[in-house]
Amino acid sequence: MATAENTKPADLPMDAIREALLAALADLGIGAEQAVPDARLRDDLELDSTEIVQISLDLTRRLGVKVKLEDAADLTLAEVGDLVRRTAGTPAAGRR
Repeated sequence: MATAENTKPADLPMDAIREALLAALADLGIGAEQAVPDARLRDDLELDSTEIVQISLDLTRRLGVKVKLEDAADLTLAEVGDLVRRTAGTPAAGRR
């Protein structure tokens, strides 16, 4: 498994992103059965803004990629994964 320690952000495989996202959701009490790709953060998973910030921070900690999910529309989990992947591919990803 790729982790922030052994993989550059631009090289993050989708499996590593998905695992990190599932772990972040599990920390909030959301099981894998609910965490389907088309589940929306707010409408389907009923996450509030504080929980969405927690997911953003957890993804940064686990993957080394900073994403601001709280400013985005009600994203699906697949869209979150795509956003993390795109952000990881930018030159300034994970650095501030």
